[in-house]
Formats: sequence, structure tokens, C-alpha cells
Amino acid sequence: MHSPSAMHRLVPEPEEIQQGYELPCEHRRVRGANVRLFTFPDGSQDVSRTVLCLPGLGASGRSFAPMRPLAPEWRFLLWTPPLATPMTHTPLQWNLASLQHPEAGLPERFALVGSSFGSLISLAYALAHPERVKALVLVSPVASVHRVRRWALALSTLVRMPKPFAYLFAPTVARVLGGRQLPPEGRSEIVREARRLSPLELLRRLEDILAADYVESLEHLRVPTLIIHGARDLLVPLSYARDVAARIPGSRLEVLREASHLPYMSHTQAFNAFVDDFLSQHTP
Repeated sequence: MHSPSAMHRLVPEPEEIQQGYELPCEHRRVRGANVRLFTFPDGSQDVSRTVLCLPGLGASGRSFAPMRPLAPEWRFLLWTPPLATPMTHTPLQWNLASLQHPEAGLPERFALVGSSFGSLISLAYALAHPERVKALVLVSPVASVHRVRRWALALSTLVRMPKPFAYLFAPTVARVLGGRQLPPEGRSEIVREARRLSPLELLRRLEDILAADYVESLEHLRVPTLIIHGARDLLVPLSYARDVAARIPGSRLEVLREASHLPYMSHTQAFNAFVDDFLSQHTP
């Protein structure tokens, strides 16, 4: 457990975030780095129903705010990797080790939801520590760079360039990733948080993606798995999500026909219904 001196809770200033994304934030020191953990103030406190959410490349855990309707039933912890992970490890290695560290304060077993880069962390963690993962939800899964469209990966880097380039290109990239139906407040959340990520940290996370190749390991995964994918995803093709689902024993694939790379932000109702149904089956 963490003493009051070991954590600091705050609600960001209203002008810094968009309506619907105002969430309490706990700053937790894990292995010498600052991890932001967002929570739902009206959410369940049942530790046995903990769901840890890992965001995409430049997003924070607050991007999962649209999952709030599920909070009364599930104890959500919205994990945000440090804006600058220690140079002693790659960002992927650091997150994997941190999730296992006592300072993370995670229960012995929990469900795991990962989006894009967060899905890479989630998948690697579930393969290494299946005994701790009750259920796994992969959103727009990234398991091998060979299946990611390189032009979209390159385009996504523009959103984290130093000023003034970030401010010029960020809204366009957010529209590409979020799709036409991503609400303006969701787009603003992605843009605002992505601009905080340094070019060096972006490069290090991209190097993790470029080095990733877990495709051949998927058949060994023994964790109940749900894959949710947007058919209009311009970064990760739908065919890749189908391939990932086919390789994971007993996995379930749900496709949102009108969604793009961020279905939990753009198609909240359908996304939440899939997740709630899946977790209810595998996290009694």
C-alpha cells in the first residue's frame, strides 16, 4: 500500500482538458519514474474487479475516459507511462518491469486492456506473466511492425514534433487516427497529450514497435482474449487483427465497421458493450 506522502492526487485545471475527460490523477513513483494513474471517482473499489488500461503511443490513460459508464462495475486504473522513461531500459522493457514491481501497487491478478502501443505492452506482459492476467483486451493490436502500415506510422510521428510543427500537424494526425466520428473533445485530448511527449521518447517508443515481433508467440498465449478493431483503421489493417485473432487460441474478434484506430473514443457505446460482456464472462 502507498502512504499519503508517496502519492499526490489532483484534478487537472478545467482549461487544460476537455469536457468528459476530467479525471482524478494519482502520481505514483515506480522504479524512479513518475506514473500517472487516472481513476473514475464514482468507480468500483472492488480490487478483485481491477481493470488496468494502457494507452496508445502518445496518449495518456485519460483517453479511456469514455469507458466511465462501466466504472460502477469495474475498478479501472488508467496507466500512463512516464513522459520520459529511464534510459536504462526501452519503454517496453520499463513498462513490463514496472507492472511487476511492488511500487506499481497492482493486485495479484487483474484484467488488462491495451490500445495500439499499449496493446504491445499488454500482449508482451500477458505472454510473460499469464498467471496475473485474468482477461486480455487488445484494441487495434500491434504485435509485429510488419503488419503496420509504414506510411501511417510515419505520419503519426508528426503529432509529436517540436513547435511549431506539432501544432500545425497534430489536428490532422488526430483526425486520421480517430476517424470521422471521433468527437472534437476526444480529438483535442489526443492532440493536447501528444504534444507533451518529447521527440526522444517518441523515437524510443517507435523503436520498440519497429523491433516487435510477437506473431509466432501468439499460439502460446493462454489468457482469455478479446480483440476489438475498427474496420477503417488506417494504421493497423483489419486483416492483421483477423490474423492475430486466428493465432490466439480461443480468442474473440469484434469489428466496429465505422471505427478507425481509436474505437473506445469514437464508438464508445458499442466498445463498452463488448468489453463489459467479455469481462463479465472471464472476471466473475
